[in-house]
Amino acid sequence: MWFDDEEVTGRRLFLFKRRAGRKAILKVNNTRWTDKKSSQRLGAGVLLAGVVVAVTACLWLGFSFVGRALFSTNNRFVIKNLVIQEGTVINRELIEEYTQIKEGMNLFAFDIAKVRKDFVRQSPNVKSMEISRQIPDTLKISVVERVPVARIGRKSPFVADGEGYIFGLRSGYRELPVVTGYRDPGLRPGSRLCGMSLAALEVLEACYDSKIGLHVDEVDINNPEYLVLYIPDGEKVKEVDLSWQDMGKLTGESKKRLQEKLLGIVQTLQSPDGRRMLRINATLEGKLFASGG
Repeated sequence: MWFDDEEVTGRRLFLFKRRAGRKAILKVNNTRWTDKKSSQRLGAGVLLAGVVVAVTACLWLGFSFVGRALFSTNNRFVIKNLVIQEGTVINRELIEEYTQIKEGMNLFAFDIAKVRKDFVRQSPNVKSMEISRQIPDTLKISVVERVPVARIGRKSPFVADGEGYIFGLRSGYRELPVVTGYRDPGLRPGSRLCGMSLAALEVLEACYDSKIGLHVDEVDINNPEYLVLYIPDGEKVKEVDLSWQDMGKLTGESKKRLQEKLLGIVQTLQSPDGRRMLRINATLEGKLFASGG
């Protein structure tokens, strides 16, 4: 039997379209099934997340209630002994005023970390604060104040400690040595010095050490390469140009190099020739040059 080519071709085309149609239907059905399955998974995930949130909230509320019942509203934990270690400037009255902690309060009625953070932030002359509870009725508070090393400018009311933190003093700051040449108009309590200013403070703090024992009236930081120390010697004032490696970085190695330089300066000033000289150059490593006698 003979078949016409067109008839065969038509049948093949029909079969191809039929199969393609079935594949398309299967593909659509599979896609719908996949989408349905994904939707179910998404819904289950959302439901699970909601359950977790609800359980967490219930647990938090439960623990909060139990915590208040056992601690913060429990009359057994009322402060009867408020022990405060005062500082030189920060006294008991100021600490009670700033923290709002008094005898008769509950030991757990406040957040220790927050009280400590707020107090130090509001008191630039305080370096650290410690608060500890002693059950059932004692609270201990102690403060560590910053120790002033120098005045920043002759007319400025601000002082700085060895770490460069700025704060104010009501009295006694006139006796401190002065750092001159500082030009930042934004100087304010709570800010911190850096660079040559920090190097000057490092020198002054080192000079207070009994091993050095060097009295310095002023440190000039105008020159970006070295400091100028003004050292009183009777009716005279001697000038010392000073620099050392890593100056102003406050590292252990920097402090060691500075101490070596200062010891050399002290020895030179105490020598017969050094007593006659008015100027010492201590900017080079391992060498000191005296002049101006």
